[in-house]
Amino acid sequence: MANSKNLVSNGVAITGIGHYLPERIVTNDEIRPRLKYPEMHPAEKAVIGNIGVTERRRANEKETAQFMAAETSRMILKDAGKKAEDVDLFILANWTDRLYLPDLAPQASKLAGTSNSLAFDICTACTGFVHGVQMASAFLSSGKFKSALVIGSERFSVRTRMSGYGEFTAGDAAAGVLLEYTGNKEVGIIDSFLKDNGDLSNIIETGPGPNFYVKSYPELVTNAADLTLSSMDDLLKKNDVALEDIDWVIPHPGTDVVVQDVLKRTKFPKEKILLNFERVGNTSAASIPIALSEYYYKGIVKKGDLILSPAVGAGFYWGGLLYRL
Repeated sequence: MANSKNLVSNGVAITGIGHYLPERIVTNDEIRPRLKYPEMHPAEKAVIGNIGVTERRRANEKETAQFMAAETSRMILKDAGKKAEDVDLFILANWTDRLYLPDLAPQASKLAGTSNSLAFDICTACTGFVHGVQMASAFLSSGKFKSALVIGSERFSVRTRMSGYGEFTAGDAAAGVLLEYTGNKEVGIIDSFLKDNGDLSNIIETGPGPNFYVKSYPELVTNAADLTLSSMDDLLKKNDVALEDIDWVIPHPGTDVVVQDVLKRTKFPKEKILLNFERVGNTSAASIPIALSEYYYKGIVKKGDLILSPAVGAGFYWGGLLYRL
C-alpha cells in the first residue's frame, strides 16, 4: 500500500465548513402519541428497524431550504475568512422541496449575499453532497471559477407522513463546505465518484408532484448497505489506501437498519466512523456535511485528516469522496 502522505489531490481544497439545525427539537416521546398504528408494519420494520434516532429537528415556516442554506453559508464563509461576494458558484443539493420552476439556489444565494455567484440546484437525493462536491471540483479545475459553496439543505419532514413510523427517522437540516482551487496537491479532494442504476429506481420513490411522501421498499436496505460498503472499498482500492491510513469515515447513514448492517460488516473500527444519526436522523444531502461540521467544530476532525465519505441515494445512486481536510 502507498503511504497516505503521498496521496495527491486535485488542488481543490475544503476551506470552510458549516451547518444549520432548525430550532425545534422533536423527541420520540412527542411522536409516539400520534402514531396511527401501535406497531410497525413488517415492510416498515425491514426498512426502519429499531429507529436508532432519539431526537431530530423540524423546520418551522421561516426555516425554508433556502433560509437554512443561507444561514449555513454564513457559518462556512466565517470559517473560511471569506466574503460573500468572493463566491463564484453556489450549488444547492435538495430533493425535499423541489419545484418544477424556479430553482431554489438563486433564492438561497440572494439571502446569503453571494451576488457574484452562479447558483443552481442539483438533485441526487442522499448522494447530493457527493454529487455537488464532484461537480464543483470540475468547475474549479477548469480555471474559470475559484470558489464554490456546496450545501445540502433538506426538510425531510415534509416528505414523511406525520403519524407514520418514518417520522422517527426524518430530520431537517442544512450543511456544506466552501471549496477553493488552491493548487495545493497535499490537501483537498483526492478522489470522487458517482454511479447509477436505473433498474433500482423503484426501491425508494415518491409520487409525482410536490405533495407526495417518500415510500421505501425492503430491497432498499440490502442495496444501500452493499453499495455503501463497496463504495468505500472502491475508493480505497483505486487509490491504494490502507484502512489504517484513513482517519475518519463520515458516511450518509440512511436508516438504522442500514447503519447497523454497515457497522457489522465494515472492516473499519467503529471508533473511526463518525455519525450523528442518533441526534439528527436522516437529513439526506445534509447528512455527510453536518456530521463533518459538528465533529470539526468539536475539535475531533482536524485539518490534515484523511476522510472517506460514502453515500447512496434514490435514483438509484451510490458513490463517495476521499479527501484530506
